[in-house]
Amino acid sequence: MKIKNTLLGLIIFSGLSFCFSVRAEEITNYQVNIQVNQDATVNIKESILYDFGDEQRHGILRNIPYQYKNSAGNFNLRYENISVKDENNNDYIFSESFEGDDYSLKIGDEDVLVTGQKNYIISYTVRRAIGYFSDHDELYWNAIGNEWEVPIKKALITMDGFGITNVKCFYGNYGDQTECNVLQMKNTYQSTSENLNTGAGITIAMSFNKGVIYEPTQNEKVIEFVKDNWGVAIPFIVFIFLFYWWFRYGRDPKGKGVIIAQYSPLPKLSPLESKAVMDETVETQKIASEIILLAIKKYLTIEKTTKKNLGIFDSEDYVFKKLKEPDANLTEFQNKLMTELFSDKNRKIAQEASLSDIKEHPQSMATFITSEGPKMIYQKLTNENYFPKNPQTVRLGYIIAGILMIFFSFIPLIIDPFFGWVNILAIIIAGIVVIVFGLIMPRKTIKGVITKEYMLGLKKYISVAEAERIKFHNAPEKNPKHFEELLPYAIMFGLEKEWAKKFEGLNYNPSWYAGENYSTFNAAVFASSINNINNSVSSAISTAGSGGSGFSGGGAGGGFGGGGGGSW
Repeated sequence: MKIKNTLLGLIIFSGLSFCFSVRAEEITNYQVNIQVNQDATVNIKESILYDFGDEQRHGILRNIPYQYKNSAGNFNLRYENISVKDENNNDYIFSESFEGDDYSLKIGDEDVLVTGQKNYIISYTVRRAIGYFSDHDELYWNAIGNEWEVPIKKALITMDGFGITNVKCFYGNYGDQTECNVLQMKNTYQSTSENLNTGAGITIAMSFNKGVIYEPTQNEKVIEFVKDNWGVAIPFIVFIFLFYWWFRYGRDPKGKGVIIAQYSPLPKLSPLESKAVMDETVETQKIASEIILLAIKKYLTIEKTTKKNLGIFDSEDYVFKKLKEPDANLTEFQNKLMTELFSDKNRKIAQEASLSDIKEHPQSMATFITSEGPKMIYQKLTNENYFPKNPQTVRLGYIIAGILMIFFSFIPLIIDPFFGWVNILAIIIAGIVVIVFGLIMPRKTIKGVITKEYMLGLKKYISVAEAERIKFHNAPEKNPKHFEELLPYAIMFGLEKEWAKKFEGLNYNPSWYAGENYSTFNAAVFASSINNINNSVSSAISTAGSGGSGFSGGGAGGGFGGGGGGSW
């Protein structure tokens, strides 16, 4: 009796289980026809017999990858002539969208539910899917993608194309290199597979002799590459924007437009300040012009000496002797220069200093000359309305922005190795463009422009040959006072030799400089001595101051195409 009851229970349970079983979704038959054309387009026709089982859905989703990445950047396929029909050639309603790297088709009517088997015939044309190699061209195509959410009972791949030389087929999960059988019938190749589980797909590789398939020209490749990688446009966009910005806000206003010879410096501007107004840059390598100006103004003297090195070789040295303390007649920069010049290695104020002493403890002097001093000059000129904004601050802002662009350009590559070197290079070039524009973005006020024109007139007078000097009206008499007045500015312009030559034969022996004894003024010797002072000072200060093919390692899921889908 117990056995009969047990058997009866099993029969009833089996019957109930059968009654409540639900057929799962699957693709009953998946046929793909691939036609490679000589113009390098590829016609794809996918016939998908989708069984919704006992579920009620609106239709299916078909996701096809269109964007790929390599070390150079993005590479996008172009899909055209897309249609979705049933077996009776009736159109299905579908919508298109781009989701991530996929081109997505949503097929079906949101107001209509379907169940059982439905046939979806998806046709489209693909451009840029052909790979070009040295000895062959090929289509490497993931015919049935590995991302379908349902199993596929039967699959048939048909491949057509003029001049096919070889075909390979790979089957399985992504990366599997198991080859599937390929049957050839004249110019048509077929491959059949069964029972593809979720995550399994089929990839084919078709090769052609060179010249059979059209290969784009280099110009066409470049145009398509730019379409896929808009990052290459970044430097051009940055350049156009910054050029516009410079044109509106970076150009100097117009001055008089005529350079007239000038015979004396501007009384309120020292040599370095004058040059800074002209070029928006403090040229600290011309610091000797300021030191010699201090000497001419009788704040110090300069003495050339000979220094013994190990008792064998002699070398020149220059000794500065203080005559008076800095006062209100000097600029803030000149006052600080005097302090630094006569500070010993213990930061104590001395009455005498030499260049060799500066070389032994140059850090403070170098910091002043290369950093603190220029800040003083820029700020003074800005406060006095030669510049609307501090040139150093303006320039530094752009330079920092450009350097940050270059530095951070590599971060996407760390996050994503396939971000693309072309995008990295584009950002780097854009950063360099920002830096370059930063160098020319500082601008002068109208007062600054007029001052620049005045100083160009002074430079013109200093540089002109003596034979041309007579053309200047009311040119000053050649005498020691006039020579000394313009000497620091001649040094600033790098014209000390030309200026000294104009006074050849002058009975001149400067009280502020000791080194040569002149019976008559020797322009060549004096200019050489001045040049040595300039080079020696610069040298002393700089002592301190001192970034594949499917036929080679191919596998399932490789190549273009692929993707997958499911129901919705």
